[in-house]
Amino acid sequence: MNDPQRKFARLLSFFTLLAAIAMPLTAVGIWLFWDHLAPIAAGNLSEEYNLSGLSTVERLAGFSISMVGALIQAYGYLGLRQTFREAAVGRALSELSIRGFRRFAWITLISVLVGVIQRTLWIVIFSISDATQDGRIDIQLGSGELKALFVGLLLVFVAHVFVEGKRAKDENESFI
Repeated sequence: MNDPQRKFARLLSFFTLLAAIAMPLTAVGIWLFWDHLAPIAAGNLSEEYNLSGLSTVERLAGFSISMVGALIQAYGYLGLRQTFREAAVGRALSELSIRGFRRFAWITLISVLVGVIQRTLWIVIFSISDATQDGRIDIQLGSGELKALFVGLLLVFVAHVFVEGKRAKDENESFI
């Protein structure tokens, strides 16, 4: 790996660290300032539900659901950061690098399911707090989720390709 690639890997390592820190902090910020950020944070759910009437318990439940997803994603970003850190010192196919990328890939795939569960749980909370709703539950699996699922599957596949690449590299080094 040449010097510009190593510098780029260091830069990416820094940005993935920022992302890992930003995920939980964003969840905290959204729920601390829910009255102002709810329409943005809830996306299309803000059109269907009155989000201003959440009780303290409902806000804590929503925050907990958000924080679980944010921490899972942060854990994945930290794995990806390890991959970039290893590449920055010339060990792009090290065991640590591959393990970090594999963790990121699986977390990306798992995050699709977590996202569907989170959205469903938020709908339960929002429908409980909104007297105009009849307590319905909506589970969404649309094109956005299918696209994320495909990206997650692709990353898991690439992670397995990296494992095979490392195995071939190690085998070639053992002959020399």
